[in-house]
Amino acid sequence: MSLALARIIGEALFRWRDLLPVPLVAGLARVSRPSPVTWALGLPLIAAGEALRLWALRHIGPTTRTREICADRLVQTGPYALTRNPLYLANLCKVAGFLTIAGHPGFGLFVLVCYAFEYATVIPFEEGFLEGKFPDEFAEYRGRVPVLVPQGLLAGWDAPAPHSWGEALWSERRTFGSSGLLLGLLAFSGWWKEGRRA
Repeated sequence: MSLALARIIGEALFRWRDLLPVPLVAGLARVSRPSPVTWALGLPLIAAGEALRLWALRHIGPTTRTREICADRLVQTGPYALTRNPLYLANLCKVAGFLTIAGHPGFGLFVLVCYAFEYATVIPFEEGFLEGKFPDEFAEYRGRVPVLVPQGLLAGWDAPAPHSWGEALWSERRTFGSSGLLLGLLAFSGWWKEGRRA
């Protein structure tokens, strides 16, 4: 896929990224078969992903909650000093946690492929925007910081955050709600299926 096509698709997916997980959640409820072991393995992944999201939100602020792409500055501190896309890395960690709890490897692989396609198009779209708005600064940043997987501690990771924990928590309230609903759905699904087998 060409970079231009990836950015066109990425722009569309960026605008509707809140709704993209809905069909995947419906499928997850249908195929899930959680157990105490899958819960024990999945919950720490979800907690780690959420902790990374909160850390990132303290540095980027609430601007990530819009359907329009925007940036008043190029954030390079906190987790943004380790990866250019800490929110997406955090999302993948949380998704891996939910899929682990669900306990269906085949469906889990399908979901991860869907997310890989989404991020392979949304990231070039977002980076094209940043490239246009902060050309020299972003070129230096891209050359220094990896796109997704951190490769060690880089300068700026321990910089003070411009936003408070309260702002980050308030900004994350919808995500807390959707994560709670999904956990409840997985618990109900496991209980329902267990009851039908009894």
